[in-house]
Amino acid sequence: MRRLLVLIAAVALAASFTVPAMAAEKEVSFYGRVWMDTFMKDYSKEWVGYPNDDSDLLWNLQENGTSRFGANFKWGDMSANVEIRPWSISMYRQWWGAWNFGAGTLLVGHTWSPLYINATICAQCAEGGSAGGYGFWVGDLRRAQIRLTTGGLTVALVEPSASTYVVGGAGVTEFDTSLPKLEATYTLNVGPVTLVPFLGWQSYDETVIATDKSYGIDGMVYGITVKYPIGPGYVNGQIWMTQNGKEWGDLYHTGFGAQYDPVSDSIVDEDGMGYGIEAGMKLSDTMTFAVGYGSVTYELDIPAWAGGGTAEDEASSMYAQLEIQLAPGFWVTPEIGVIDAGDQTAPGVAPVEEGDLTYYGAVWKIHF
Repeated sequence: MRRLLVLIAAVALAASFTVPAMAAEKEVSFYGRVWMDTFMKDYSKEWVGYPNDDSDLLWNLQENGTSRFGANFKWGDMSANVEIRPWSISMYRQWWGAWNFGAGTLLVGHTWSPLYINATICAQCAEGGSAGGYGFWVGDLRRAQIRLTTGGLTVALVEPSASTYVVGGAGVTEFDTSLPKLEATYTLNVGPVTLVPFLGWQSYDETVIATDKSYGIDGMVYGITVKYPIGPGYVNGQIWMTQNGKEWGDLYHTGFGAQYDPVSDSIVDEDGMGYGIEAGMKLSDTMTFAVGYGSVTYELDIPAWAGGGTAEDEASSMYAQLEIQLAPGFWVTPEIGVIDAGDQTAPGVAPVEEGDLTYYGAVWKIHF
């Protein structure tokens, strides 16, 4: 018994030295960003929420995540990231840990979903990305997920996005999910060109509480991103297609969304297609110029009893910007852009003009 007590004491003493030694091997680094918008935004009277032509000054800290504070952790084959933003609605931005097991990496937590593939630097324009939904950036932002990356392949089981009412409204229907959202990308390098095909799929049921009847709603997003460096410049582009993109969880969706047909008692799927292209040139060690254009079209088949045909919703965006580095860690980016929300058209119905937005100003950025 005495020997056992001595052995336990020895193990405890060894552990008291080993644990601090292990903890000392953990690498921790901190970082942060401060991004501020200084823009004028001119809305036409057709723009939603603006009954007349209007101009508004945007002069505020970007709180949607571009301004942030975070910490990176690294120990052995493990790594982690914790990141918060100055936004009380959802303060945490990143919260994940990952294990590099040699053949790949397994990540668990809340971070960028695989289908958030940024083909443009317009993430900084007017409130953190006014081009989103107008040809650029189909997909998710950050969601809880279990993600495997091996070689160029990334596959993730992502938190579902079943939050769009198609059949009824809140309190009338409920959502039933039994599967996570599936997202996958594959990065392929062909000479200087990088190709990233991507695919996302999700299925859930919307159940009418009064009748206990369920309607299956499937959503899909797929496409390809191309990045092509050309000397001091580059051309990046993305083309994509969707089925029920809004119900899939595309945060930038601007179309109709899936619709419920009460006569056939079924779901009418919406189809979407969009593309965006950006060309940039490094003018000097401290200046980069870029221009971009994006377009998107959504289509919805009209049931025969309602006249038949196809309803369409089109929109587009364009911008130009000059990123200027004033000092190490300090940039200012003047930018001008136009968003045309386009028209909604349907057979036998007058087109509905949705207005346009012109913005001009600059983003100020300090990274520390």
